[in-house]
Amino acid sequence: MKKNLLLMFVLFFLVPVPFGAADISAPHLNNEIEISYLNNEEYHPDVAYNGKHHEYLVVWRSKWSNSTCDIRAARISDAGQVLSSFIVYKHSSKDSAMPSVAYDSVNDRYLVVWIFDSSGSGTNCDLYGRLIPWDGPNSSLHEFAICQWNTSQLCPTVAYNRAVKEFLVVWHNEYQAGTPPMYISGRRINAADGSFPGGESDLTISHLTENRVNPDVIYNRVRNEYIVVYDNNKDIFGIRLTGDLRHNFGGEFGVAGWPSREIHPAVAVCPESDQYMVVWQSEVGSGGDEAIYSRFLNGEAVPGHVTLIDNTTSPEQEADVTCNLSGTQYLVTWQTRYTNLKYGIWGRLVRPDEMMDPQFLIVDPGSDADRTNPITVAGHANYLVAWEHQRNNSAYQDIYGRLIAIPHAHIFPWPMFLPAIISGHK
Repeated sequence: MKKNLLLMFVLFFLVPVPFGAADISAPHLNNEIEISYLNNEEYHPDVAYNGKHHEYLVVWRSKWSNSTCDIRAARISDAGQVLSSFIVYKHSSKDSAMPSVAYDSVNDRYLVVWIFDSSGSGTNCDLYGRLIPWDGPNSSLHEFAICQWNTSQLCPTVAYNRAVKEFLVVWHNEYQAGTPPMYISGRRINAADGSFPGGESDLTISHLTENRVNPDVIYNRVRNEYIVVYDNNKDIFGIRLTGDLRHNFGGEFGVAGWPSREIHPAVAVCPESDQYMVVWQSEVGSGGDEAIYSRFLNGEAVPGHVTLIDNTTSPEQEADVTCNLSGTQYLVTWQTRYTNLKYGIWGRLVRPDEMMDPQFLIVDPGSDADRTNPITVAGHANYLVAWEHQRNNSAYQDIYGRLIAIPHAHIFPWPMFLPAIISGHK
């Protein structure tokens, strides 16, 4: 027993700490998962959970030596095993990027969406999608165009609405010349056949002089409503929508609007608590430092307290958030820059009553390599966090992940000296 306590004590103090980091106590971390280890560059993971088969689907973008990029995916079991990998879409000479995925529990399949460089020069990116059965692609289910306007469609995100058996895809549009301002659009997709029940566009979020960019969307099954959050390159906004998108409850509202710059929001919902949580990165002081903040919204999207999730003296970026399936706890993840100027990934558990457990380490940077762009989703027993995993002394970059156990009781914070199992490529 004394030996085990000593081992936990040593593990606690041997974990490298970024500038100004506080506690590193953690819930149980499983070993790192090598989701994709190809000899190329892999970016922008996204994750969806399949409750019927107790597995996750991770999607990402792969860039090959001929400079073309395709969309790939891997099925990951609840136990952290890679079950299969496959190509979602590829083109011989044109790029695809920015994938997002959601799961349809009725038809037991996924919708994967991505942008496709239809111009071949990056000047006109269109939005495409493909329905993927739970166990992998079906040759009869081809890719289809979601939006092919003359603007570039960027940063798509997708949510599933079981009440009407539809997906909602949301993205922002960028004009080639940069004017007029960028704006956000959305389109409903019939989950059964990929048709568009609302026509060419179901949603427009715009401003006469300011951009509306970087959207994220979540569906609240208890209220049959959506929340979309986004920024204007300096502040965070949101809009609440009915499940059929016919009512917006008064339109746009502010989430964060201080003199510093707040960008890149993400949103999650705990339906049983009738509550949303929005997270973002915010400039702090001078010198490019950034911190991670959050704000709770009640079920009617009324903003509550602003909460500091983590603030060190180095940049903290790319926050993401999810709520567990029982609606009792959020997990927030983000990347933090270390003293070697490389990024590692951290997390924090937050309950709907706004009580927070200490920050904990998910993965360190390598000696000369970043761990970036974390994305997280809750499963039956675990959260899965996936990220971009750069190799040391190499041009290659992989997709890795890690399961984090969801505790079954939340009366007390996690103990201070739970060990972290650290393994895998660095």
